[in-house]
Amino acid sequence: MQMTGLTPEQLETFDREGMLCIPDFLTPEQTQQLLAESQKLLSECDLSTHPKTTFKTADNDHIGDKYFFESSDKVSFFFDTDAFNDEGELQMDLSKAINKIGHGLHIHDEVFNKITFDPKVQGIARSLSYQDPRVLQSMCIFKQPATVKQDERDNAVPPHTDATFLYTQPQSAVGFWYALQDCTMENGCLAYIPGSHKKYPVNKRFVRVDGGEKGCNFEYFEEDPVVDGEYTYVPCKAGSLILINNSVLHKSEKNKSDKSRYAYAFHVIDGVAGYDEKNWLQVPYTGGTNFSKLYT
Repeated sequence: MQMTGLTPEQLETFDREGMLCIPDFLTPEQTQQLLAESQKLLSECDLSTHPKTTFKTADNDHIGDKYFFESSDKVSFFFDTDAFNDEGELQMDLSKAINKIGHGLHIHDEVFNKITFDPKVQGIARSLSYQDPRVLQSMCIFKQPATVKQDERDNAVPPHTDATFLYTQPQSAVGFWYALQDCTMENGCLAYIPGSHKKYPVNKRFVRVDGGEKGCNFEYFEEDPVVDGEYTYVPCKAGSLILINNSVLHKSEKNKSDKSRYAYAFHVIDGVAGYDEKNWLQVPYTGGTNFSKLYT
């Protein structure tokens, strides 16, 4: 089994930049399997029993309801903010209305489980010197295409760091982000500020309020920094893997094209790092750190 991990050059680039794109990490067959499974899951959403939770990411209006908490180890569906009209009726085809499916795909879905725990992934974790790597969040992310009614979709992801949402002491989260379709400037490829993980310390974290009884909010350590770096965009082909440092500032723009941008992502933390009850994501959702071991 291939467990070679990252080359010295890739490790140096990832350390310096905070993001690393590895083309052709997935085979065409693996990419197609994940894409087909994503489309299958989209067709399985039952709107009749769904609370119509939308995935909001603004600092002053971020998702944090009971359905969100319970998704930590389930397969749950989250809609784009423009999916419903003022009367709560779906404005578009269901398959074009979903923003994300998460956050326990690596637990429940055989196709995504196999990719997540692949020996090549284990090799990367070893080369990043994880002592006890744990997978704690997995999701399909959909940049749906523009519709007839709209020139572009309301599906931008604002600048953020992953450590804000998966806070450990010391910081240990790394995102594994797979392009399942070609990612372009037009359909919302990832963008980041190179080296920002070394320049701007994590200044806030997303925490449960009263244990989640009052949803979630941001706890600030200091004010948001004045960011002066320029974003580098990362267009890539389907099958690429992008590694994301926990503290690098990154974002993605709205999909302004008629082509979708599907991705699969999961995050790994080091089980020896501190992970407390303030974090939104707990397994079980009522409180706990029963996260999946990447390897033994």
